[in-house]
Amino acid sequence: MELLKGFKSAPSAENTRAIPGAVFHFLAKGHETDGRHALIKILVQRGAEPPPHTHSREDESYFIIKGSIRYTIGEDQLTVNGDEYVYLPKDVPHSFEILSEQAEVLMWMSPAGLDQWFWDNSVPAPDGKPLPVPQGPPPPDVIKHFVTSLQSYGVEMI
Repeated sequence: MELLKGFKSAPSAENTRAIPGAVFHFLAKGHETDGRHALIKILVQRGAEPPPHTHSREDESYFIIKGSIRYTIGEDQLTVNGDEYVYLPKDVPHSFEILSEQAEVLMWMSPAGLDQWFWDNSVPAPDGKPLPVPQGPPPPDVIKHFVTSLQSYGVEMI
């Protein structure tokens, strides 16, 4: 078995991708850590949050760099602000609401895997800007794609 090599990373044109209302900087992808974890720096606008969901494969952790986010984790609600950390264990339903105009976070996933879904369902953003947030709900075919593709990664929408 080949030993992993240490590396450093920073946001760059090559590792920056966007979705409506958010931009992702893939700082560590699963293929770089032998699947142990992934780390993504995210800038997300209020209104671009996903619906409540449950992960069956990975735990998620967030360090809030800037902004304020209300997390619902199971029955608990926690407001997490800049310089604070929150842990979301697998198999526990969760959701979040951006309370500030936008939030900047570090998202740690362990083990890695779901990072590939985010990569595959985003577009290159060398300018570091998110895609515009569409008005109204997404079209039914987009919702179906997200629900179906996320199921293959062990994520169930509630």
